[in-house]
Amino acid sequence: MSVGIYSIASTALRATYAQLQTTGHNIANVNTPGYSRQEALLSSAGASFTGSGYLGRGVSVADVQRRSDRFLTSELALSSSLNAADRARNRELERLQSLFADNATGVGAAYDDWQLSLADLANQPASASARAAVLARADTLAARVRGLEQQLSGMHGNLNERVRETAASANGLFEQLARINRRLGSSPGDSQVPNDLLDQRDQIIEKINSVLRVSTFINQDHTASIFTVAGQALVVGVNAERIETRFDPEDPARQQVILNSHGSITALDPLGLAGGELAGMLRVRDDDLRSARAALGQMASAIAQSFNQQQARGVDANGQVGSPLFSIGQPIVVPSSENTGSGAITVSVSDATQLAASDYTVSFDGSQYAVTRQSDGLTRVLASLPATIDGVALNISGTPATNDRFTLKVATELASNFSRSLGSGNGLAAAYAMTAQASGSNTGDVSVQSFSVQTATPSSAAPVTITFTSATTFDVSGAGTGNPTNVTLNPGQPIEFNGWQLRLAGVPRAGDSLSIAANTAIGSDNRNARSMLDLARSAFVNGATANDSYAALIADVGTRAQSAQAAFEQSKQVLASATAARAAESGVNLDEEAARMLQFQQAYQAAAKLMSTAQSMFESLLAATS
Repeated sequence: MSVGIYSIASTALRATYAQLQTTGHNIANVNTPGYSRQEALLSSAGASFTGSGYLGRGVSVADVQRRSDRFLTSELALSSSLNAADRARNRELERLQSLFADNATGVGAAYDDWQLSLADLANQPASASARAAVLARADTLAARVRGLEQQLSGMHGNLNERVRETAASANGLFEQLARINRRLGSSPGDSQVPNDLLDQRDQIIEKINSVLRVSTFINQDHTASIFTVAGQALVVGVNAERIETRFDPEDPARQQVILNSHGSITALDPLGLAGGELAGMLRVRDDDLRSARAALGQMASAIAQSFNQQQARGVDANGQVGSPLFSIGQPIVVPSSENTGSGAITVSVSDATQLAASDYTVSFDGSQYAVTRQSDGLTRVLASLPATIDGVALNISGTPATNDRFTLKVATELASNFSRSLGSGNGLAAAYAMTAQASGSNTGDVSVQSFSVQTATPSSAAPVTITFTSATTFDVSGAGTGNPTNVTLNPGQPIEFNGWQLRLAGVPRAGDSLSIAANTAIGSDNRNARSMLDLARSAFVNGATANDSYAALIADVGTRAQSAQAAFEQSKQVLASATAARAAESGVNLDEEAARMLQFQQAYQAAAKLMSTAQSMFESLLAATS
């Protein structure tokens, strides 16, 4: 009898010791990341039949169970993935927004200062200091645009480097998961597995999700297989693949994320990553940052081309046709490294006022060209080239092959070399080469209301005479005009020849005349300076003024930054909620563990007392029999 009690006491001691050991393990790991609370599960050791019924044989430890909910764990991994993407995008957009934050030293302030200098030039066209001020302000404007583009370009390069580093860190996590799978696969039995190893497995999967979102499948042997959202295998059993970066075949300035599976290369679609830090950084690089660079290039190109054209409509202080005021970067065509044809596309900006804030992709399907605007995905199908789209002229030489592709880096490249090219203030074309005036012998009251040059042509400086044959008709004579006769004079409509435009006031009589002749007062003429000032305030940036265009750029960056911050705050709350839910299920509560420890301690002491009682009974039995 004492032997049976001794055996029961022994099982009780072992069981309560296991419970104490498990509780101690929980307490020791209360601050261990990813640790799941464990619990020693007990079961009856059964009973033995006697003539008086069944007598119990004690207790046994059935299992050490890990308190974990796979749905909560999966939810935590997903929340971690989304939060990592939002955190990365928010971090980069805060940097981007800071580049546009200083209004006093930004592009907008420089453009305002330049407008003021143009107003001074219009008021004092002969002033050397006014002319020098225009060039100085133009230089400042160009330097700030160029400096901002350099910062944006540097940010693009930093993001490429971060993408490389993050991809490399993911490979280390894949290897860790494969090693854990190897240890799990070698564990004896399907039900008895090291709980701490399962915690490590789940924590590594959560870390992987913070890099890129993955789909996870837990096998019967507790090993984990992970795949990209698009279905490519990353870790299966003990085999881990690698993600790497390479130069994008369609744009060497970008790092492309690829999956290298034993030499088989698969490009990972940035949109298909769906979460993780990689997805957040790629979205900033390929969407947010590219949009800002394109808008800046669009504005710079419109400023340069518009004012260069206006310069060419006038003459400088020496009576020479105005030289270009600004120079600008040029579009770049990048053929895909996978092209097999001999086709080569050339691109130029034909009309910067119509230019979209975007780059383009051209693909050839064997019979026609598809031109896709990257900013909004709008695709135009062309049967042949040359063609002009959004103020961009496209041409091709050679013969492209089917599926050949070309990246046209247009707006994003234009601000890189934006600079003042006019070397001297005397080169500012504040005057017009020609002037129009009514003949002093006219008998009608016709007069010149306004004279302006719309387009510089070889005949713009040719003398022209307009002779009225009646109050509503006139003849024209002069080089470049074609010498038309009996031209109808439409009230309110301008007279246009040789690129200039003339508006009249009053009513002419037959025999009255006007002459368009060389300007003899170039030094005091401010008509083209006034046209420059009017141009500075006009909507020449794809239907918007330069100020409005830059304000829209700042607003867009700010909106994106605010949206990213809001998304980050929301995903952070979701992550905190998922973390709290998992902690409630799997986390260690010290108060509960302390209460259990007292309970198990008392049970251990009772089992020890039962052991002592059995020993005393056995000794008494020995004494009686001896």
